Amino acid sequence: MKNTILKKIFAGIFSFTTLLAPFSAVLADFNPNKIIEDKTFSDKETFGSASGIQQFLESKKSTLANTNPGFLQKLREPTDTKLKTNLSDPEANLGRLRTAAELIWDAALKTGINPQVIIVTLQKEQSLITGAFSTDSKLQSALDHAMGFGCPDSGGCDSLFFGFYAQLFGAYDAQGNKYIGAPGSLMRSFTTPNGRGPGVDAQNQTFGTPIIRTSKINDTIVFKNTTGGPQNPQPTQSVTLLNAATAALYRYTPHVYNGNYNFWKFFDQWFRYPNGTLIKLAGDTTTYIINNGLRSVIPSFVISARGLNASGTITVSPTELSSLDQGSIYGPADNTVVKINSDQSGKLFVFQNSEKHPVSSFVLKQRGLKVENALAISQAEFDLFETKAMLAPYDGTLIQGDASKTVYLIKNGKRMSLSAFTFKQYAFKGKDVNRLSQNEVDGYVLGDFLLPKDGTLVKTPESSMVFLVQSELLRPVSATVFKLYKFQQSKVVTLSINELAAASLGSFLAPPDNTYLRIPDGSVYLYSNGAKHPVSAFVFKQRNIKFVAMEQSEALMLNDGLPLPPKDGTLIKGDRSQTIFVISKGLKVALDAKTWSSKYKKQKPNVLSQAEVDSYPQASDIEQ
Repeated sequence: MKNTILKKIFAGIFSFTTLLAPFSAVLADFNPNKIIEDKTFSDKETFGSASGIQQFLESKKSTLANTNPGFLQKLREPTDTKLKTNLSDPEANLGRLRTAAELIWDAALKTGINPQVIIVTLQKEQSLITGAFSTDSKLQSALDHAMGFGCPDSGGCDSLFFGFYAQLFGAYDAQGNKYIGAPGSLMRSFTTPNGRGPGVDAQNQTFGTPIIRTSKINDTIVFKNTTGGPQNPQPTQSVTLLNAATAALYRYTPHVYNGNYNFWKFFDQWFRYPNGTLIKLAGDTTTYIINNGLRSVIPSFVISARGLNASGTITVSPTELSSLDQGSIYGPADNTVVKINSDQSGKLFVFQNSEKHPVSSFVLKQRGLKVENALAISQAEFDLFETKAMLAPYDGTLIQGDASKTVYLIKNGKRMSLSAFTFKQYAFKGKDVNRLSQNEVDGYVLGDFLLPKDGTLVKTPESSMVFLVQSELLRPVSATVFKLYKFQQSKVVTLSINELAAASLGSFLAPPDNTYLRIPDGSVYLYSNGAKHPVSAFVFKQRNIKFVAMEQSEALMLNDGLPLPPKDGTLIKGDRSQTIFVISKGLKVALDAKTWSSKYKKQKPNVLSQAEVDSYPQASDIEQ
């Protein structure tokens, strides 16, 4: 794989004058020989869950905190569960589009990398944590190149990795060759015995030619820097790779300033204290806990309930404290039951995500929570936490009020209305419906109608347009694609607009894999593995391709992929180069003179435009 580094980042992502005071004091702590500890680099459990990442993104007012359906589509998560399964996506069958936080968490779990490393890289490469984007196209470009993966210093970006999802999880080319994403590439370098750093020449330079070997731990190698800026670095700099994490980071970005310096700067700024660290000001009674890069007030009863050691609290200066963004108040563990010690009614509340919820006896029993275990806290402690809606039953619970015929399914903490069609389609049984008081049912947050199952073809009475329900999206089905899938009109279900309100409009349903498409401007593509792959005139003729027509607007909604190469065994060369390649397993392999003569008998290659030859992936490129 090409060396996957975004073009050098300007030092002015944040101007030096706006850096917080404590960081100007700790710049000397930057050690280019050891950017981050190995155990930190591979601590995949930081944040604890996707919700922890979401909280951090929200605290930074990051564009990635957006959970609106329209934004989630910008992340370009495939809807093809088979494709996601083949990419080892741990939530391939989730059935809905994930938030950026969820994708980051799942990529971290998949690869074993610390999600903090992913977050800092997103900031280092595209300013996606704190940056603002003035236009939708600039935002989409930043998301498409989120980790800077597939964007070498030496040239443009590889369309194979366009998309927030592909940056994290990888992709396939037209021949079915699998490429890992940025977290996987970083962890492959990290887990290589003795580490895997950048390639170096005979003088141990990362920028020289020819590259003769891959550097490893304890090697001293020479980098080029981005000159200028507040650090005023030298044009070149020697670094000794002291651990596997540092080797991996330099392989990913082969210069100290500003790439890896920026990585360290943001990591130290946000995550210098491990989760669970207790801090306070001298002489102050307020204690804070470090929670996913934020400082959160933690009441004394929570310290006790969580069994934390208050004697280990670190005293920090006011400047140090103010440099840490403040998070929401830190509560007891989930499912902790509390009551106010002065309230004679004994009303109970349950904590979830540091928020308290009124709770019914039905939900207490369902969750196995015991009234006698409730913590009695003061009114002042109680008032520190926001009171949210009633704690809903477990997801998947069917409920009905005693004054209504409407049956609801609890999903994502909300009660979703069931129509006659969905009740039957999901094969729910009347005996499984829990009859509760109408007041209790009305107290749960109301959602929309439950959508039909994925794969259901639907339309509304007002239109003939057919949609496929997929991942909580309504994906329009064109007449061409309807025929390609051999759908039947008799299987299309007519539902009211209200019953489909929970779904957002998605892109057109993609054609089946291995479909050749031709659009009105004459361009031909192979749709395969979640992307459309351009087909040149030479390959079109060589492969004797038969295609179906598709509207240009529909084709534009399909992700772009690498060009379809010629058949295996084809010899090609560019019109501006003497190098001859043979296509093998969909990849071009350079031939030396001896091999061309002995194995291929000096067979005349097909001379193509240099741009076409350069666009085909090379055998060495698949190594990441």
